[in-house]
Amino acid sequence: MKVPEIEYEVPEWFRDAKFGIFIHYGVYSVPAYGDEWYGHWMYIPEEKSYGGDTIYDYHLKTYGGPDKVGYKDFIPDFLKGISTWQKNNGAEQWAQLFEDAGAKYVVPVGIHHDSYALYDSDVQTTYNSVNGAGVDYIGELKKALKERDIKLGISNHFVENDWFFDETKAKGGDLTDPEYAELYGTGGSKTKEHIEKWYAISMEIINKYQPDLIYYDFDLQNKELNMYENANRYLMLQNYYELSKSWEGCEGVVCNYKHEAFTPDIAVLDKEREALGAINPIAWQTDTSVGAKSWGYITNEEYRSGEEFITALIDIVSKNGNLLLNIGPKADGTIPEEAESVLRTIGKWLDTYGDAIYATRPWEVYGEGKTENSGDTYQYTGSDIRFTKSKDGKKLYISALGTPENNKISVKTLGKNNWDATNVDKICLINGKGRIELDWIQSDSALEINLPKEIEGACAVEVSFKDGKIPELIKSASEIIQAGDSKEFNLAFTGEEGYLLAEVSGEKKGSVSAYIGDNDRPYTISVKKTKNNKTQVACVPVWAEKGTQKVSFDISAGVKIERFKFCKEISTASQIEAEDFDMQSGSVRSEECAEGGKNLGYVGEGDWVCYGAVDFGNGKSKITARLAGSGQKCNVRLDSPDGKIIATLGGEDTGGWSEYKTFDYEIKKTEGIHSIFITYDTSWSDLNINWFSFE
Repeated sequence: MKVPEIEYEVPEWFRDAKFGIFIHYGVYSVPAYGDEWYGHWMYIPEEKSYGGDTIYDYHLKTYGGPDKVGYKDFIPDFLKGISTWQKNNGAEQWAQLFEDAGAKYVVPVGIHHDSYALYDSDVQTTYNSVNGAGVDYIGELKKALKERDIKLGISNHFVENDWFFDETKAKGGDLTDPEYAELYGTGGSKTKEHIEKWYAISMEIINKYQPDLIYYDFDLQNKELNMYENANRYLMLQNYYELSKSWEGCEGVVCNYKHEAFTPDIAVLDKEREALGAINPIAWQTDTSVGAKSWGYITNEEYRSGEEFITALIDIVSKNGNLLLNIGPKADGTIPEEAESVLRTIGKWLDTYGDAIYATRPWEVYGEGKTENSGDTYQYTGSDIRFTKSKDGKKLYISALGTPENNKISVKTLGKNNWDATNVDKICLINGKGRIELDWIQSDSALEINLPKEIEGACAVEVSFKDGKIPELIKSASEIIQAGDSKEFNLAFTGEEGYLLAEVSGEKKGSVSAYIGDNDRPYTISVKKTKNNKTQVACVPVWAEKGTQKVSFDISAGVKIERFKFCKEISTASQIEAEDFDMQSGSVRSEECAEGGKNLGYVGEGDWVCYGAVDFGNGKSKITARLAGSGQKCNVRLDSPDGKIIATLGGEDTGGWSEYKTFDYEIKKTEGIHSIFITYDTSWSDLNINWFSFE
């Protein structure tokens, strides 16, 4: 089925919130062993849970095996537990703890893979907490959270129910009993009936509880979720967004997804027990758990420290993400002391340093330091630094992810060689709503900030500026710079950059003029009007002295500069390495070459690479290229990605993508200085280029 067009913008409340709490509470909280997939693993001999335990053996030893006690038999004890939670004002107690922890949104699991609903369901009519115990768990949490201005999310994992019990049915006694089909499922993977039930559950959660956020697990990406006109993931998403517009007090909604279920322009990507390694241009989320083994409560859990999640939060926020941290309450609704301790530790830190986290945005770079993390462990040092900036762009925040050595934060990114500190007004230690002004000095290599002696663990400072503007980092003039909304840049020139290479677009005819340093002479690029603001690439000669120079742009209305760099002239006196391009578009990039060095590869349709200013001298009439592939082709063009074709390379099978041969191609005599574009017009290509030369 055709994917519909959906307009979406991540709401400000989510971008400002940064920290949320995930709650896994359900029938699996009763056996409380291994992990929250107890109902799956208990029927499968010899297989270990994700936490590393053999749950089947445990169930056999503790309960006599699944033929004696099935998963359904844990439900009565869970209903007693959730009733106790209600009698003890569990929703109020939890909401107060979450507020103390500094959480701005809370996402309880409304229905897990086991298909037991913790809300008033008209679809799961037998297996829901209202029918079983008269407890609307989701409804009570919503009320308690709303009183504290905490947003409500609801997690829906029902789509995985079709295989959660089904693939164990040959082993389990009660799984095939039709009396329990509503709980265990009716068999078959992603049937139309199952997808329609998932859709009905999704829409009743949305309509009844009007959640600010909905969370889906990994099966949402499966093709079956987009096969049926009346029940599919895109229809759910459209309806959710449209319905939310009429909800009283709604400030926008979020749908979390994993893998490729949606695209980041229409929903918010979630990375489970994983973080991103760089700034993501669009808001995203990491979800992880206080327990290393399970998401639900287990008696044999391995709890992690609050300090670890403080550093996780700092790191994730610096990369434009949110942290959704999970806890697993016991069957009676009691939150384990270890989990509560983690939340209170985070809350205490946020009370002190929260201004560096809440309502911030990523800066130019996320940070510095030797410790890299893209998994689910967060062990940093005081020399690991992260940056954020205030939402209005007036203040820069610097966070150290451990106790700084010698009570001093040393920030190499902000040394004189990289950043101009003359505009700094104050640097202060954040102290809740107060500030403690600090001494600092900037050397060529670092910005040194002196801290009070009592500081231990992660901390954050605030940098304010005389004119309310954060100075940009001094970038190399020869690196590709994404222009964004900026029109002024401080760039370091070597004195060898003689050309400005820029990718521009125009909804109407206009120009982009560049000014370098104190020179009032404009270097102007003419921009054509093109359909759909298609980008154009232009290269113009410029002159710039060695050293740091201010580069500013005068851009006419209806024109935009996307990215640019200053490049050196490329001589044709020797061969040109294909990987030494100045700019590229698409998936094409350099890779390790079978002949040593690098080659050009990873090609897709519409890709191109550009060599900014190639000097053909008095004229060249032949191009020689070192190629490998199975017969694909590419074009060599002059001055633009759709410019004049002077040669077509490839077309012969060399014996494979790593078997290189040298080919000669005649071209019409070409003189002077031109930009050279290698373009790819086929949907795929294994044509690799090692080098080329002109004669």
